[in-house]
Amino acid sequence: TWIITCFCLQLLLLNPLVKAQSSCGNPVTDDVNDIAKLVGNLPNDYMITLKYVPKIDSLPNHCWLHLMVPEFSRSLHNLLQKFSDISDMSDVLSNYSIINNLTRIINDLMACLAFDKNKDFVKENGHLYEEGRFIPEDFFRHFNSTIEVYKEFADTLDKNDCILPSTVETPENDSRVAVTKTFLFPPVAASSLRNDSIGSNTSSNS
Repeated sequence: TWIITCFCLQLLLLNPLVKAQSSCGNPVTDDVNDIAKLVGNLPNDYMITLKYVPKIDSLPNHCWLHLMVPEFSRSLHNLLQKFSDISDMSDVLSNYSIINNLTRIINDLMACLAFDKNKDFVKENGHLYEEGRFIPEDFFRHFNSTIEVYKEFADTLDKNDCILPSTVETPENDSRVAVTKTFLFPPVAASSLRNDSIGSNTSSNS
């Protein structure tokens, strides 16, 4: 009977974990719909820094997410801090609220990625990053496309560890900070990238 008891206890202990994993699902909320408003509130020439990894054929999309999501979290956090230092104004408070919600989304997404599982992979591949500075429209277009990549692969993200072949091609380092350099995403985000761009242009013209 003690064997049966132990087995039942294991089921009880594992059950919350199973629920937690299955309930993670899609952490993206309707707050992403406020991005267009945020972009419209920010100066067109405002530059947002972001370390990014260009598309590499041998880099699986879920591994690319492990590299990119933490960087979006850092960039949004830095942006949030800048707005927190500004005196109270309606637009500032609105921007702060939107950025805060987007930061929460990206942090929840990082939790769903089980980031700790592949933290060594991220540390070992720091050489893949490039420094970039993007205007708000481009930065949040990349943000939206990253979310689309996550949605596409949400069901398989934790199944495989991220291990790159030793022959992976390293992006050429450029001493200049990228401002207009093309930010290449995995193929799954291509259509979303174009749609987001069209949507952004429409909102900016209205």
